[in-house]
Amino acid sequence: MGKTPTHPVAVKRKHLEGQDLPPMPMWPAEMMPRPIASNRNLVWYAGEDLMAMVYESDDGAVAFTDLPYDEHVQILNGRAVLTSADGRTDVFEKGDIFVAPKGWTGTWEMLDGYRELICFETRAIQEAARTWWPQD
Repeated sequence: MGKTPTHPVAVKRKHLEGQDLPPMPMWPAEMMPRPIASNRNLVWYAGEDLMAMVYESDDGAVAFTDLPYDEHVQILNGRAVLTSADGRTDVFEKGDIFVAPKGWTGTWEMLDGYRELICFETRAIQEAARTWWPQD
């Protein structure tokens, strides 16, 4: 990561609209109860404490056990259906904003051209990424 900027950093509108988002590694197969064909993301800010990105996914679902970070989410397109381990289901649509809290366990289903703007604590998301996508 380089030096943290000293001025506001804006996300580009084209990225919010889903343009020029590069492919990202696929979620581990054991985390996908409903496989996702492809997904894309762009980190548009990576500071010492906060990381922000745009993520887009084809329809499918990812299962999380003890989510290792708090995740602030704004739905930019499509729908997310989060079903907690206790059976509670929450449906979020374009324009909705929510937090998936650290420790959450359940499935995160992405539908209808799903795209989100997300923020995490930098070290926590980097550690999770090393677990999910180990470097060879």
